[in-house]
Amino acid sequence: MAGARKGPKSDTGRPVLEWIMGALGLVLTLAALALVLRGAHSHPSPPALTVRLVEARPMGDQWVAEVEVTNRGDATAASVEVEGGTAPDVASATLDYAPGHGRERLSLVLPARPGPDTPFRIRGWSEP
Repeated sequence: MAGARKGPKSDTGRPVLEWIMGALGLVLTLAALALVLRGAHSHPSPPALTVRLVEARPMGDQWVAEVEVTNRGDATAASVEVEGGTAPDVASATLDYAPGHGRERLSLVLPARPGPDTPFRIRGWSEP
């Protein structure tokens, strides 16, 4: 039985494919190290939360306002307090978390149909 044939060899006697795979491994290792170091020395921006009305739908004699909370910051916000409506008809709800650069939805129940002029606001949050 004839010996296994190996690929072309470089001047050092090692197969060229072995050199390519070694170089690829080095590049991947250096890239991973660069990402870890960048993450260790960067300062994430705090939560930057906004809220907007997505849709309103009737529910019996009340209205459900579906709102979207957007976090434009890097850090996650937990226990996000959202409020909507005008006094004395103000509704509030708590969103468990709003991930960095993410969007979450929640619903508020209001006695009157919310419109474009209905105020919705973030009342506060905590760090997870």
